[in-house]
Amino acid sequence: MMLMILALLVASDFSGTWETTYGDMVLEQSGSSVTGWYSYGTMSTIEGTVTESGKLIFTYDEGDASGSGWFLLSENGSSFAGQWRADGDRNWSGWDGHRATGEPSTWVLILEAEWQESMRENEYSFGEMLDAWLGRLEGVEIRHRFVHDLDDIRGFCIEAATLPGDVYLLFASHGTTEGIALNSGTIQPHDLADAIAPMNNLKLVHFSSCLVMAGRTDEVILNSRSDSGWRDDFAVSGYTTSVDWGGSAIIEFYYLNQILENGLTPVEAAQALNRDIRFSGTTATPYMDAAGFEIQTP
Repeated sequence: MMLMILALLVASDFSGTWETTYGDMVLEQSGSSVTGWYSYGTMSTIEGTVTESGKLIFTYDEGDASGSGWFLLSENGSSFAGQWRADGDRNWSGWDGHRATGEPSTWVLILEAEWQESMRENEYSFGEMLDAWLGRLEGVEIRHRFVHDLDDIRGFCIEAATLPGDVYLLFASHGTTEGIALNSGTIQPHDLADAIAPMNNLKLVHFSSCLVMAGRTDEVILNSRSDSGWRDDFAVSGYTTSVDWGGSAIIEFYYLNQILENGLTPVEAAQALNRDIRFSGTTATPYMDAAGFEIQTP
């Protein structure tokens, strides 16, 4: 009997990325336990247990609503059918899904704050410059989004967690030693770490922001998982100084190009950067202050 139960659990593997009635969903199954999230609301979570018959019985939490339901896989495991109902509701509704398709790609997600502070300033964007430059690379998908608060960051990171392939995450904003600065205020390191937690496809977090690497943001992000919880060659990079605008543009064109076009790891690209562009690290030149570019790994 025990062997039959184990066989059913193996056959009923809900792990993976799904396109569902209520948005993209990522599920992770360990034994009979299933946890995950889906892109409905700012941070919707799901957890449950696979029964001996192969049915996933779950509860969900959408922040302002919660409830329960069940999923049952098709025979070939490529889709599921199910139902859900909100807490206190007697009526059931359908919730279906199928495994996400598409070839794995390299993704660059640029999350940018609004730089201008009043109508007196022209609108400008550092991220659009990177988008245009990197958009020429074959096999690299660029997604550029403006963020205004922590909920925006969380929502985009949840969506990015469902992308098939490696994700390079760039934050373009003002920064301080306390974190990144948005119109709604400073986003603290622990909040940033929580926001990127669903992204098991993450290869790099880079801060196009002044001073962030002079604080604890990189340390908090790296310590938010065990070393084995990060993918190979994962890194956090950015600047320890109030870096010059023009200097950061030169640095990031070079750094990202080495990674995305020439195939270097972030660490290898950082080594090449510090060798080829003198002011990128701690060495000032007659025309440019030291940028304080820094990279950290688990």
